[in-house]
Amino acid sequence: GQYTQAISDYTRAIELNPKYALAYNNRGLAYGNLGQYSKAISDFTRAIELNPKYAKAYNSRGIAYASLGKFEEAKKDLLKAVELNPALKAFVKELSDHFKLNLKLE
Repeated sequence: GQYTQAISDYTRAIELNPKYALAYNNRGLAYGNLGQYSKAISDFTRAIELNPKYAKAYNSRGIAYASLGKFEEAKKDLLKAVELNPALKAFVKELSDHFKLNLKLE
């Protein structure tokens, strides 16, 4: 399907430019959409290593952690996402409610 093709395309982009944080993030999103959360987390983590201020990668990794029931890790990542990009607050609040994370968002 389209996610499998996306994974292939982003893998090629990463081969061409191993420091391409966006490609890791987007491949992680494709893995997440296929329910392959461990692979997704690995890609989001690499994106964060390449760009420590990448709020969307923290947000995406938080969702993947929550999907695996790793709620403490999810909370840390989602709070970091909001710290880096306050515009994500409303979205993260919805995620917190959905996963019952009880995040304290000021």
